[in-house]
Amino acid sequence: MKFISNITPSLFLVALASIVSEPQANAQDGQASDNDAPVGLLDSPAMPRLYWGQTSRFTNAFNPAIGLAVDASASHLDSDDEEGYSLDLNLAELTMQGPLSPNWWGNFALETNSEEVSLTESALYYTGLGERSSLRAGKFFVDFGKQMQVHVHDLSTPERPSVLREYLGAELPGTGVQYDHWSPVGDDIAFRFSLGLFSEMAAHDHGGGHDAHGGDDEHGEVEMHIEDRRGLGDMIMTARATAMKDAGTNGVIQLGASLKTVPDFAFEGGGEDDLGAEVEFEAEGLDQSVTGIDLTYGWNSDDGVKSWTVGGEVLRVEGDLAGEIVNDETPTVGLDVYNGSAQGWFAFVEHDWNQQNGVGVTVSAFEHLEEDAPLDTETSLYWSHYPTEYTRFRVAAINRESDEGEDSQALVFQLTGYFGAHGHPYNW
Repeated sequence: MKFISNITPSLFLVALASIVSEPQANAQDGQASDNDAPVGLLDSPAMPRLYWGQTSRFTNAFNPAIGLAVDASASHLDSDDEEGYSLDLNLAELTMQGPLSPNWWGNFALETNSEEVSLTESALYYTGLGERSSLRAGKFFVDFGKQMQVHVHDLSTPERPSVLREYLGAELPGTGVQYDHWSPVGDDIAFRFSLGLFSEMAAHDHGGGHDAHGGDDEHGEVEMHIEDRRGLGDMIMTARATAMKDAGTNGVIQLGASLKTVPDFAFEGGGEDDLGAEVEFEAEGLDQSVTGIDLTYGWNSDDGVKSWTVGGEVLRVEGDLAGEIVNDETPTVGLDVYNGSAQGWFAFVEHDWNQQNGVGVTVSAFEHLEEDAPLDTETSLYWSHYPTEYTRFRVAAINRESDEGEDSQALVFQLTGYFGAHGHPYNW
């Protein structure tokens, strides 16, 4: 099967390590316990804060746990051909989660940006497999790298790094199933891997959508199309393997590898030729894969008030990357598919000097998914302030430089509020 051949050697070796590692017994009672946590109660660096509020999925005090998050911003943009201010409702999100039985629980998230409503999560989780394993089914964010399973409004940055937005999307929910397992390796290493199969996966953006794989020009637009029903070998597959261990007295280091494959899809386009006639195009039997390697280091002071976090991720896209409607200097036009590879990366440094204030810088660069592969670079400086546990105020300065498009600078003031219980299910 095509998707099996796309698994990288590094992922195979890490998965093999998980198989030969000795599992230990674990009671699944639906409650959080030390046995359910990584070795030595390790905390995964760079994961977002949790806002569980009055209750959570681990209690019956108020079942189900209901929450609301609101994220809004005021910004000023200065680009090559556009300048001005904007007030935006980035997100209003309703979440609900709760236990169904000792081994079952579920969650959903409904989002709107005042223009469209989207059900981004709706899944059931089964934890009765034993040995620190779980199975989820439904619609949920993919497990890729340190960021993609986390919602944008829960990140410490004002936006998803540009390389992730370009290669995977601002957010990437999929409909399918995923198996997840973690186990100790020795006395000081915790190892986790996941494997997911999806029949549907579409990147989306709160601002109305982002498609990094298509194109448009005077003749029409091109979009990626995936059939509703396919063979098992043609399902979209994701895989992740990650391990973390203590580094010194107060540090934790984490290394991970991720994979996403789309073995069978098509580029479709429609528009007009030079004579004004309606035309449609389709290129079938295409395939594409995205791989990523991430490394993160986190340090906390003895009292847990101050912290430093440093990390980054390198991504590579291979296969059929983009489709474009081209004019061959005749009255007809055709669909041209670009097959090749592109690379990108992001790196960040963050420092919290107390529980209310933190600063950070993120730099991201990527090659466009086209033959000439022009380069984009984005740098973000940000300060986050938490007046309360349920309120966050952020100021960010963002600079973008593009070999192909427009350079721009933006100043963003962001306010996020959390009501009731809030927290999305994600793994380290």
